[in-house]
Amino acid sequence: MKKIIRIWILLNIAVCIIFVVLLFLFSKVFGTNFNFVEDVIRSAVFCVVYSLVTWIGYSDTIFPRIKYLENNDISKPPYKNVCSSTVNTLKEFDFNSIKTIIADKWIITFYDDVAKVLKFRTKIGLFKSWGTAARLQYDSNVGILYIDCFTFTGHDHKHALNMQKEIEDCFTNLTNET
Repeated sequence: MKKIIRIWILLNIAVCIIFVVLLFLFSKVFGTNFNFVEDVIRSAVFCVVYSLVTWIGYSDTIFPRIKYLENNDISKPPYKNVCSSTVNTLKEFDFNSIKTIIADKWIITFYDDVAKVLKFRTKIGLFKSWGTAARLQYDSNVGILYIDCFTFTGHDHKHALNMQKEIEDCFTNLTNET
């Protein structure tokens, strides 16, 4: 969450600076008078409006998903755009071994060894993707791994499906090794 807030602040500062530079360039190209104080105030107003709009968008889509990942709720994700699958295994395996594999590839945000639930996410990228997250739950009684993947923005399933496939491959490799 802190990283997203840092990205948001830096993005707003960049928008404000770009707006002032564009005003200056337009004044030079079109021969208008560039009043620095007036244009900085105009830029600040634009930046505040831009900040509020982006904050409302983040608080509606990204922030609830990050809060879900970081809390101790072990239920399925409450979002409608979740890619779910199950993987059956005939062999018993140690839940800590899959936790180790997941920790090598992704960032673990929550785990419960008793319920055998693991929540993790990808690194958040500003331009490529806001990130993808997943919840794993292993039911050792029936030998099924439940996988629920979702994106932070909630609309690009490609990244969630890729993550789901990677998790299934990791689990298959793990069960074939033992």
